[in-house]
Amino acid sequence: MENQNNKNTLFKKWWFWVIVVLILFMLLGSGSSNKNTNNVQQSQNNTVQEEQYIKITASELLSEYKANQVAADDKYKNKIIEVSGTINSIGKDILDTPYVTIGGSSDVFTNIQCMFAKDDQSQLINLQKDTKITLKGKVSGYMMNLLLNNCSIVE
Repeated sequence: MENQNNKNTLFKKWWFWVIVVLILFMLLGSGSSNKNTNNVQQSQNNTVQEEQYIKITASELLSEYKANQVAADDKYKNKIIEVSGTINSIGKDILDTPYVTIGGSSDVFTNIQCMFAKDDQSQLINLQKDTKITLKGKVSGYMMNLLLNNCSIVE
């Protein structure tokens, strides 16, 4: 019985609760610092992945898709690429989304269509047909044109 009284008085001491609270804070703090470390490492990995995109010319990319669409999709689809070529057209699709088409030919079915965000439309104002350009975007696949989304102008 005396042992149980000692336990009850221990829980009533203010310093006991201060120690318990401090231990809880330390445990919670160490867990969140690991999360922060993981977030920092993940953002660094994302930055490295963004920097490791494929650089290719429009004619090379289109040739690969014409030769074997399955193999080209396996190599490029859902990856960010930097593609260089000559501007064939600058316009908007039926949803009013701005785009630039580039490629080695004026044939409409052999182009790379780079889709821009509506907010980025101002980037396209000074572009001109038949000029060289380098664009970066994410390959979505081939549907009459080779589609790239989330495009930006590199040069």
